[in-house]
Amino acid sequence: MNDLFNTSESKYKGQSTLELALVLPIFLTLMLGVFEIAFLFFYNVSVANASREAARYAASSGCPSSTACIPTDMHYYQDCTGIKNRAISKAPGIGLQAADIVISYDHGPDNNGVISPIADVCSATTPTLVTGDRVVITVTKQFTLIVPIPGLKNFPIVSKTYRTYLGQVN
Repeated sequence: MNDLFNTSESKYKGQSTLELALVLPIFLTLMLGVFEIAFLFFYNVSVANASREAARYAASSGCPSSTACIPTDMHYYQDCTGIKNRAISKAPGIGLQAADIVISYDHGPDNNGVISPIADVCSATTPTLVTGDRVVITVTKQFTLIVPIPGLKNFPIVSKTYRTYLGQVN
């Protein structure tokens, strides 16, 4: 009976090491999962913000070079470099490149829900938009896991933003 209540140190030597060895892998796996999910949310928010801010810039009224537009001036929706730079500046930390950003224009859905795109996107002959046309910005960024996990592959995070161009606002 005395042996049952004998709590000498030598009898339980190594117990805490064993407990640590059993619990540590589970704890580290949970922590890694928290970091991966937080990183995924950060990417998702950054890509959505880049798309939204680029579309807002493109649908702005006026010209980037002056306060009053004359017919020969370039409008914001025609400034493809400026649109891409706005998207890149609004998504710091994810390594967004100009190639990850696609700019397009359309007339919006008609009565049947059919969307007709406008040709000549970001070229020397970028079309002239009229009130009601839309600027469409698509931002795609490949999400790469921090630690490769077998069975899970990298995947793209995509955000597409539509913004209606209102023309000149007086």
